[in-house]
Amino acid sequence: MNRCSGSESANIFNGGLWPGTQAIAYICRVKSKRLHNRFLCLLLFFFSAVSYLHAAETDTKAKPEKVQEQAVDRETNASEDPMEATTSEIKDKDKPAEVQEQAVDRETNADEDPLDSTVSDIQDKPPFYIHKDHTSFGYYASVRTRYTQTGNEGALNDGGSRAGINAEFQFRPKFWVLGRAEVGFNIFDTVNNLLGGSNRLGTGDEKVSARLLYAGLQTSNTTATFGKNWSSYYQVSGITDRFASFGGDASGTYNALTDGGPTGTGRADGVLQGRFSIKAPWKFLDLQPFKLNVQVQDGQTIPQAGGEDYGYTLGLSALLLSTSEKFIGIAYNQASVDKDNLPALAQYGIHGDAKALTIGTRRFGDKYYVGTNISRLENHETSDAGHYFDGWGWELFSSYNVSNRWWVVGGWNILEPDSKQPLVGDYRIRYGVIGLRYTFDQFNRMVYTEIRLDNSLAEDGTRPGNTYTVGLRWAFPRSQ
Repeated sequence: MNRCSGSESANIFNGGLWPGTQAIAYICRVKSKRLHNRFLCLLLFFFSAVSYLHAAETDTKAKPEKVQEQAVDRETNASEDPMEATTSEIKDKDKPAEVQEQAVDRETNADEDPLDSTVSDIQDKPPFYIHKDHTSFGYYASVRTRYTQTGNEGALNDGGSRAGINAEFQFRPKFWVLGRAEVGFNIFDTVNNLLGGSNRLGTGDEKVSARLLYAGLQTSNTTATFGKNWSSYYQVSGITDRFASFGGDASGTYNALTDGGPTGTGRADGVLQGRFSIKAPWKFLDLQPFKLNVQVQDGQTIPQAGGEDYGYTLGLSALLLSTSEKFIGIAYNQASVDKDNLPALAQYGIHGDAKALTIGTRRFGDKYYVGTNISRLENHETSDAGHYFDGWGWELFSSYNVSNRWWVVGGWNILEPDSKQPLVGDYRIRYGVIGLRYTFDQFNRMVYTEIRLDNSLAEDGTRPGNTYTVGLRWAFPRSQ
């Protein structure tokens, strides 16, 4: 692809595609020659074109509404009865509640765990509600592709693309049988590998892999499932797992170069899980029902440890939410290791059970979201070379709606091993992320760019370098 010329860029941007056009034209015309970077010029043009086309469509739809609103205001003020204007003002005071509901819907849809929204839907239904056909079925897909560049290496790859089906059958009031199957696909990674490109940030070598596969029973306040499902631990660690391309590296969610399946902190494998919603007797505290999550696993393989197995694994989490969606939670996960196997496991850095503890809090509103958690990990996380260590982790994610459909995001992941752990050498994770999103349908359909400013170290002391990403996320929900 040829770099766009300065004159072409200036004509495009000076045509009024978005604010700050003079500065953008200067960057594309002058700075790109110094940096020899196609990425910046292409990125600016891409976002500008998308913004212009969508803004034009939005303005066209908004004009009739503005005209109608002005007419209503005119005739209301002309009325002899002042009570009409007072009534209108009182109705308008309900809008903040609607705005908050939209924010809840936005953040629920942004959550990686689809079971959360299913539980919420059932809790909102009347006590004796029965679906007219007793059965609901849906299928969905989300294409997530991105271009990443680190140093001189660049590649087009997948960023968590997935497709799935889900079903619910109501066999009596308040009781549902449910199930879900979801697969991840890495088509772009496969094509890129065949073409000999870099796959540094690819999601794996498999073309298709199982992400979720579970079945269960659900009531208005209890859900029990078995299979591969998002963990109890993720109910707290997941509040910061919201970057489009990065994150989840400091909480122990996706530990030991896996999806968190064997140890049970990410998409847990072969897990028996219960989620309970307990109504609080202290209504004056303005709290939602208390949420308690419990899970057990048995006999999963220890990652990066020569085929040895865990014994039992237990996961717990407790969440307290206010009616305004302020959240505080704590989660703990422990995978037991046979004491007789510890001498053989010492070569991998394992000296006991795998333990992960995280405490997190979040809050959000119509125009913002902020979440953070702090984690303590023992025999749970590994270095880039696969050696286990003990350490502390801290994650933060934030987003802010700057204008209409434009969102800025920012945060960091920091994971520091304890001292005196010679197997991991200089290893550490320290990076910040800044990004920009243009949304079409909340965060289900968007284009974005993220920059990972990296100060991490590998075991041998080498630095990975900063990573620049531009991507597309597009969901295709269908149901019947």
